Amino acid sequence: MIRLPRPALALVALASIVIAGGCSSGTQSITDPNEVITRSAAAAPAVKSVHVKVEVSGKVNVGALGGANPALSLLSGNLGLAGTSAEGDVDVSNQATDLKITLPSPFGTGEVIVVGGNLYYKFTLAADKFTMSKLSDTVPVSIPSPGVVASANPSALASSLSKSLADAGAKATLLADDKIGGTDAYHISISVPVDKINGLLATAGTSTTAGMQLDSASVDYWAYKDGLLPAQLEVKASAGTLGNLDITVTLTDYNRVVTINAPAPGDIAG
Repeated sequence: MIRLPRPALALVALASIVIAGGCSSGTQSITDPNEVITRSAAAAPAVKSVHVKVEVSGKVNVGALGGANPALSLLSGNLGLAGTSAEGDVDVSNQATDLKITLPSPFGTGEVIVVGGNLYYKFTLAADKFTMSKLSDTVPVSIPSPGVVASANPSALASSLSKSLADAGAKATLLADDKIGGTDAYHISISVPVDKINGLLATAGTSTTAGMQLDSASVDYWAYKDGLLPAQLEVKASAGTLGNLDITVTLTDYNRVVTINAPAPGDIAG
């Protein structure tokens, strides 16, 4: 069984998140930020496709992460993440995606394709051909179909999300309207209780989180005013010796017709 490298696995998982995106009609006029969040999450998921762009910036002290990942122990100093990105289409109806990946030097570029129940990935630093595996072997997560998600209880989902935010001590604030890709969007700032996050990290008991303490963290969320579909999510965090991270996920071109194909046989490693 072939195991997908962790960065690629994270990107595939990210692509599947859009299945939970909602869809409703008409231009909204909402003043409660929690209502924007819950209605955006609980709206009927009629999304058939979406274009995803993930951008990462900041600096990470790779040496400090060496204990969590032996492969990183070969590196030292701060690794600049500016220019790191993943972008491509997600065909929700057919559970397929094609993401082009740009990594910081010296890691080069890569591509991750999911189609027909198979996973294909390559990174220029490691190989010039795709490695193929069964998606079920590599990613032990069942992605629900749009029909299954649509049959879920929207009210229960909204209530659950609202309760989770409240229990975590998060507070949402509605800021001035913004534009994402030229389209009007609600902009919500969500305060993050750093002390509670640090408490969870301390009790996680894994080598990845051992000794990790966040100094600051923030979350911003945008939802398109017309339809309340998710538009953008930005997460920022900094942690003493580990460095700082800024991740922005932008979702555009909902329900556009997309075609995702597997690599040609000659482009797949034997």
